[in-house]
Amino acid sequence: MVTTKRSGCLSGLARTSHGKLLLTLFLCGWVVSSYGQDNAAVLQQIEAMKQQIQLQQEQLNMLQQKLEQQQNATASVQQEIKAVAEKSSVAASDLPRVILGKGIDGLKIQGDLRLRYEHINTDLENSEDLRYKSRFRHRVRLGGVWTNPAEDWEIGLGLEAGSSDGTSANDSWNQSSVWESGSVYLDYAYAKHTFGDSGLSLTLGQQKNPWTCGMVNFDGDLRPTGATLAWKNDLLFANIGAYNIRGDNSVTGSGSSQDLANMYGGQIGMNWENDDLKALLAFGFFAYDDNTSEYQMGSDEANYQIGMAYGELGGKIGDVAVKGFAEVAMNFGADDDFSQGAAYGRAPTDPADYSPESNDLAWMLGVEAKLNRFKAKYAYAHIEGDSVPWFVSDSDFGSGALRSSRSVNVQGHTFGLTCDISKNFSIGGTVMLTDLIEAKDDGDADGMLYQLDMSYKF
Repeated sequence: MVTTKRSGCLSGLARTSHGKLLLTLFLCGWVVSSYGQDNAAVLQQIEAMKQQIQLQQEQLNMLQQKLEQQQNATASVQQEIKAVAEKSSVAASDLPRVILGKGIDGLKIQGDLRLRYEHINTDLENSEDLRYKSRFRHRVRLGGVWTNPAEDWEIGLGLEAGSSDGTSANDSWNQSSVWESGSVYLDYAYAKHTFGDSGLSLTLGQQKNPWTCGMVNFDGDLRPTGATLAWKNDLLFANIGAYNIRGDNSVTGSGSSQDLANMYGGQIGMNWENDDLKALLAFGFFAYDDNTSEYQMGSDEANYQIGMAYGELGGKIGDVAVKGFAEVAMNFGADDDFSQGAAYGRAPTDPADYSPESNDLAWMLGVEAKLNRFKAKYAYAHIEGDSVPWFVSDSDFGSGALRSSRSVNVQGHTFGLTCDISKNFSIGGTVMLTDLIEAKDDGDADGMLYQLDMSYKF
């Protein structure tokens, strides 16, 4: 039976201007050729062909409608593209955008703001006066890191509205005049190159502290200037570096001589963790040259040769995350011929009463606990007068007993509590109770430092 092929021909004829006439002639011829067949069967086949032709016509109409809809949609898209193109052709100043320079594949901007109220009480044993000091302070830091993965370089530049002091980024409010504006300083400026997937990197410039340590050896705001070669893998790490301490100033007693003072350091360590425990252990040695002693102590008869160790061990007790930490440092360069403790730590000046070689040790023990949004911390530190350089140690710890930012020849307790109000905003308080290890002839001194901080990171 050839009904299908004929229906295809009929559908073609139906789409011409003479479709009806040709269809009629074709049907007549087909009827004549089918003479002798049953009339009912012939009529049935004619009716089937008419229905098929009608169905194909309906499908053709639907396709035509879809085509028109697609054309309308295409025209709408073209109009939107044209509008965007016209907008992009206006002056660049009318469009807010950041354009990265050639060779820069990424830019990360971050910073933090900390507002602090601080109160200090100092009680001298041989005096009836209780000395105190209150102040508001802030630390504002903003910086960016530019990356170029194609060449394995990272460039960091940060600013701080704080202090030019190397061990403090805090700016005290209105210290010199009413509602003073303060100043902006460089926080860090470095270039870091990573050597492929080897875990080795080289950092040059003013950089964030590369050493794993606590508050005994280095203040948290310290930014060493020099070069650091670092390596690490999943378990081990190691750093070596050379850093400039002072320059362009006359060394004490040297007349017009202006020489560089430098520090050289190295550290090795391990950082291990599993689902239940975390452990960190680091050993280091830091050597300061003779010019550093002349700059910072006025004499090269004593020097700084600091060996140190730092460790952490943490885990969970129920829902509470607990971490214990410890640090120890010893100055192998301490010499009885000269003492920084007597000069800067309010220790006795008579050599018969105070021996630098017997006051060359510093140590700290502490514990930290965190539950949900709350974190509590306690530490006890004992920092003898000639154990660590006064110009790099923590600037807060000794300020109560010494009334200065030199944390040597002091010991005492630190209590801290912080609450995370949100992901980036926190409120915390710190109390430091300290006293002198070796007191001068005018008696002992106890100090209390209270700090209330509001911090926001972005």
